Amino acid sequence: MTNASAEYFQSPVRCPIKQGQLDLLLAGRDPFDDPTIWERCFRAHGVTLNTVISVRRILSDILEVDLFQIRARDSLYTKELSFLWDLDSLADLKIMHALEVEFNITISDAEAEALKSLRDIVLAVHAKITARPSVPLQTATAQI
Repeated sequence: MTNASAEYFQSPVRCPIKQGQLDLLLAGRDPFDDPTIWERCFRAHGVTLNTVISVRRILSDILEVDLFQIRARDSLYTKELSFLWDLDSLADLKIMHALEVEFNITISDAEAEALKSLRDIVLAVHAKITARPSVPLQTATAQI
């Protein structure tokens, strides 16, 4: 884990009640830092490490928990993890808005409803980023 990542996830903005519940639920799991989860789950899909870091940061900020024990395919909407949403009924909307702002993308309501896990979210953001039309480079003659 980088020093910046370690400092970020030790931030006092985490909700100790939610974090305690998450720690109990996921007891025994080894934490994955950003490079590890990227290497194991997203690198093969062409996703950049920065995309994974940014998505996890957004989720952690809005849900107010350290998500290092969450695996890529864990559904964030299971009955067991419903406490993450209990204190903020608009958290899902805040997450989608933050993703749109961070990555300069648009996520439709239907797309948002399909995003249930960290893997779903990261791959959807990656797909949106890679689907953007590239800006053509100016030729040397056009600059003269």
